[in-house]
Amino acid sequence: MNTHQRKRRDPTLPPGDGPPPAALTLDQVFAHTAHRHPNRVAVQDGWHRLTYAQAERQAVRLASALVLGGVQLGDPLVVRCENHRQALVAQLAVLKAGGVCVPALDGPGGTAAAARAAGARAVLCSRSTYDRAVRGAPSLALDDPATWRKIASVPVEKALPRSSAEGGAHLLLGHRGTDRLIDHRSWLRSAADRSRRAGVPGGTVAIDQEPVSPAALAAMWWAYSCGAMLHTAPWNPDPGWPLVGARDSVTVLTPEEYARHLDSGPPPGRRTAGAAEGPGTVVLIGGPCTRELVSRHFAARPGTRLWSEFAPTDGAVPWTAQELFARDGGRPHEPGAGSPVPPVRLRVAGAGGESLPRGAVGAIVAIGPPWWPEDVQSSGWRGCWTPDHTLDLTGPAARGPGRENRPTVPTGRPETEVT
Repeated sequence: MNTHQRKRRDPTLPPGDGPPPAALTLDQVFAHTAHRHPNRVAVQDGWHRLTYAQAERQAVRLASALVLGGVQLGDPLVVRCENHRQALVAQLAVLKAGGVCVPALDGPGGTAAAARAAGARAVLCSRSTYDRAVRGAPSLALDDPATWRKIASVPVEKALPRSSAEGGAHLLLGHRGTDRLIDHRSWLRSAADRSRRAGVPGGTVAIDQEPVSPAALAAMWWAYSCGAMLHTAPWNPDPGWPLVGARDSVTVLTPEEYARHLDSGPPPGRRTAGAAEGPGTVVLIGGPCTRELVSRHFAARPGTRLWSEFAPTDGAVPWTAQELFARDGGRPHEPGAGSPVPPVRLRVAGAGGESLPRGAVGAIVAIGPPWWPEDVQSSGWRGCWTPDHTLDLTGPAARGPGRENRPTVPTGRPETEVT
């Protein structure tokens, strides 16, 4: 096998036309598609479209302005945009400049709170999401023509891109009381693993989340790692959105969102004349999927595959994954969380941090690969290993006053069930 063939089989790079040499970061993967397919749509947001080439050009200009403005490698920049088109350009620009994207916290004042918590160098926002409470960091509204008039005069920075595979891509704040730094390799590996499990998105990845939310980030980088389109809103108001579309499309939702869509959708077996069949696959990201939700899915969409990913700390990078079938809805116990997704390794730990045998219930903790910033992360859930090597969840872990009840981790190499 020659070197070119080995590169074409690299699972962390986009399939299809072949990867670019050493495409190891999110922005490099996106730039590769923009170069090969400039007119391909990257974001379909209602009637608005943004192509790969348009997003790439805007991101390069914005990144050059950020570098000229003093953004250093590893600097955090808060991103809070009103739509996914602006959010995509903002994230690409931050990554090209070598910075770290920090999604704003939810709720009023979330932008200022994120800027304070991260020590942000700047805030990339929209006019509608501009937060006057931000202090000590400039805010750039990406839908303000004045912003782009200023950027237009900035020469393109020759050092772009400054991102690196081992560098941080996103800093997720405040999820279960912890901060999580996710690097480029983790996003790309997660996307590649999802493609191997659930299949490469044929055309679109549909979502119904706010920009830069954990589930939206997972869906977005999955789509762009495959050169697909992120579909964020229908052309016309559609009560069935995002569970409509071609059979080669996929839909990414949290279990809670999917339950709400099934509540508001048409009754099982009844479709309006001319309605689209819907996605070929639904991927649930975040918490566990219940037996009731499995039964409702196959009653409403028996021909649609259902995958569940357990991503407890922030809902972005999965710890475990499994495909669910109609029979799982009729079992006497919940489907559980599935099997660990490499390179994440999981333990069920006792009160003293010791590894518990199969069948014993304890705290679920993850031991990440070497590039994870923390050696051990608590999931906030309790569970046990089943005889078939999958993880069963018994419920949320008890919390101590003001913090999670986290097990003590013993020194030395922890025992793991799956490597």
